[in-house]
Order: sequence, then structure tokens, then C-alpha cells
Amino acid sequence: MTVIENVIGRVAVLKGGRYSVEVDVVTSSGFGRFAAPVDENPSLYIAEAHRAVSEVDEIIGPELIGFDASEQELIDSYLWEIDGTENFSHIGANTALAVSIAVAKAAASVKRMPLYNYIGGTFTTELPVPILEIAGGEAFDYYVMVRDLMEITDVVDAANKVLEHAGDGTVEAFSKATEKATDDLGLEVALGLVQKVPMDMEEVLSIVEDNNVAYIKPLGDEELFLELIAGTHEVFVDGEHLFREKDILDRRYYNALSIKPINLGTLTDLYNLVNDAKSERITPILAEARYESSDEALAHVAVGLRCPAMVLRKDSIAKLNELIRIAEDLGERGRIITFEG
Repeated sequence: MTVIENVIGRVAVLKGGRYSVEVDVVTSSGFGRFAAPVDENPSLYIAEAHRAVSEVDEIIGPELIGFDASEQELIDSYLWEIDGTENFSHIGANTALAVSIAVAKAAASVKRMPLYNYIGGTFTTELPVPILEIAGGEAFDYYVMVRDLMEITDVVDAANKVLEHAGDGTVEAFSKATEKATDDLGLEVALGLVQKVPMDMEEVLSIVEDNNVAYIKPLGDEELFLELIAGTHEVFVDGEHLFREKDILDRRYYNALSIKPINLGTLTDLYNLVNDAKSERITPILAEARYESSDEALAHVAVGLRCPAMVLRKDSIAKLNELIRIAEDLGERGRIITFEG
């Protein structure tokens, strides 16, 4: 019942007016569909949408017919073999990701299981803490998180309160707004910062130390990361920049790593990196790409892989709502993962 009978590609429109490839995987009693996101600066090669559709229909699809959709690792390995390069420069990482997740969704549908349960197994009961974008600035993008989150909707309430109290859009203004939101809601609301431009190390350290910051994704060399780790407490220092630029995966430099599936290529590659991060005592954070579809799969992947947090953009309604549905599905078994630095 899980034998693949057909694989179909088509062009999909993403948020922001970008195009990518959407893939359907059909078995005799199952079906999976996924539209791959696109990022501005992906680690792996991204295929142009129309060419990606041709790759699916003419090369990948015919090769995968007859495979068992439940053999995820085998199929993902075969996608690399079909590509034949080290960076998916032939078929494209977006194509590989679309096929890989569509395969998993097809296998899950055959078993009549939600995708998160199929990926993570029977004991998957933990929900990630959303880190939600609220605004953009010249030096930073601003995010909100709730340390003592009880329900997924708490972060939406916190974001609304912070925007209500924020004044001139500076780090200081947003920081004070999180403190006011804490008083209003009775929740521990904190600020997240994603650095966009190079800054003096002392300035970055001062911003984090002097404000209600719980999460920062800095730009800089190893010294900046070491200083942030040494000089802060209960702050998540996201090492995506060091990991992508210098392939550093080391708890001495950072304690969190945002991971975009589009930078890995397949679900198996994503699973492996999440586990590699955990083995280094680094918190894996599943993150959206710049341009996403309205597909809800990322929420399931985060729950299935037991990622303690998700970085979501302010228009990520589909994924937030899906987290709420997953929480409802888990019922009393579900709990929010403790997100501690």
C-alpha cells in the first residue's frame, strides 16, 4: 500500500510572489503533497521552478516509482544519488526537499497517522516554543518569545501586546514593551534579535546585556560568540552564521542553532543535523525560509524531530494554527518543551 505509483511536479506560488516546485507522491492508498520553500541565501543549490518541475516529471518521478514510501532514508539517499553532486546543483535542494517531505506525508497517510507522529513515533508529545517575528529594522529583525509558554496562543498575545507598547522601534523600545507585556499578561515575555548588519562587538554585547533579550542570532567571528556565551545567562545565542560560514558545530561558541530545511535538502539530512546539534548540547530550532507556502508540514516536522523551538515569520498563520491543532490532538499528553539556555 505504500509503494509509490506516481510522482507529479508543478509550479507553486510562495509568499512574496516567488515560485518553487510542488510535488505530489501517490501510492495505492496514500497521498502526500509538499511545496518547497525558497531562501534568499541557501546553502545548497536551488533549482528554478519550471526546470524543477521537469526534473520531477522526467527524472525523479520515473526513478522512484516502485519504491516503498516508508523507506524514507533509502529514498532520500537515492535523491542524492540521482543528483550526483555535493550541493544538489543538478536537481536542486528545493526539489529534493519537496519530494522527500511529500514521500513522508504519503507514507503517513497510508498509516492514517499525523505526520508528526509518523516522524517521531508513539512518544512524540512535546510542542516547540514559537519565536515569532514582530518587526524589521535596519540593524535587527525583532522577535518575541514567551519563556513560560502555556499555550501556543500565548506568543500571539505577547506579540500583540509588545507591538501595542512599542514606541520608536528601537531595541530599547521593544525591550521595554516586552516588560510591559509581561506585566499585562502575567507571562515572561522576552525579545529576540536577528542581527542584519556588522556591528562592533562591544555594541552587540551591550545591547544584549542592557535589554530584555532571550534570543539573538549574531553576525560576527568566533570571538563575538565566545563573549556572548560567557557574558550572558539564559540567552539563546544562535550559531547559524558560524555553522554556515565556517562549519562550526560547537557548544563553546553557541547554545542554539536555527535550521532551515531548505539548507539540508532532505528530511533525513534534517533529522541527522538536529541529532548532531543535540549531541553537542546545542538547542536545534526549526526555522522558516524567507519565502514559504501555506503548507503546514514544518509544524509537524518540528514536533516529530522534538525541536524545542520554531522561528516563525509574522505571517506564519498556517503553521501557528497547525501547532494549535497538534496540541489539541495530543490532548493531556502534550506539553510545551522547556526552552532554557
